[in-house]
Amino acid sequence: MRRKALALGLAALVWAGSAQAALYTDAPPCEDWTRRPLMRLTAFQTGESDCLLLQCGGENMMIDGGAASWREKLRDALHDLGVESFRYLLNTHYHDDHISGLIWLMRYGFEADEYLHPYGEQALPYSASLRQAVKTAQEAGIPVRQVLHGEQLLLGEAAVTLYRYEDGPNVNARSVTARVDFGNASLLLTADIIGTTQRWYLANLPEIVDVDILKAPHHGITAVVDEFLEAASPLALLVTNTDQRANVASQARKKELPVYYSGKGRVVMETDGQDWYVYQLAGD
Repeated sequence: MRRKALALGLAALVWAGSAQAALYTDAPPCEDWTRRPLMRLTAFQTGESDCLLLQCGGENMMIDGGAASWREKLRDALHDLGVESFRYLLNTHYHDDHISGLIWLMRYGFEADEYLHPYGEQALPYSASLRQAVKTAQEAGIPVRQVLHGEQLLLGEAAVTLYRYEDGPNVNARSVTARVDFGNASLLLTADIIGTTQRWYLANLPEIVDVDILKAPHHGITAVVDEFLEAASPLALLVTNTDQRANVASQARKKELPVYYSGKGRVVMETDGQDWYVYQLAGD
């Protein structure tokens, strides 16, 4: 496992193997930052729900779309960013706070090369939202495809590898986890996985857990399994919630981990493949 040391202030120096990486929080990155090839993750302010935009190499990918009540704000935010189409729309699981925004994006006329989800046809009777998403995609002429455990997607120069504990005890446990790698930088987007799933990853795929940025599972409502957080050893946590609703907050404080709550405002995380620049737009 890589050794990582964090010091808040102008910049945090982090050791990853023999390379020196920095997490910029309170200070701007180097002057040529915006001229470098970058990967960007944006967590939109959608209350207690997942709504994540991944961008790399001029390509866009939504990983869940948040709750329906935020649909107009999401539409307007994407238009403001100049995003009109996507390489992928990925739904990690069919709960409304993850799938509804994707349905509305398709209804609003956003284009996509593929609509991706982890379910076979046998799951359709169990979720009206899943049926609606598939129907909406088909009506919009967007190909629908089931993704499988271990499948890798390419987004620009970023590799997005999808994992799923298919024998998990409930919908949350079986939601799709996405590990994203760009150069030497990495992040893990854990959807709503529960403790059982976290322990399954540690037992079966421990190599995927060690990352720079960790999205706390299930909006931080429950604490991350201690062993999972220790194995991840992240530089920062992303929580798709407010700090008042996130029990993971006290856990992060004990470990002196910086935490960003998208429920308090849009969070943007950029990397050039080595360093990270993280900022938050309060109330946006």
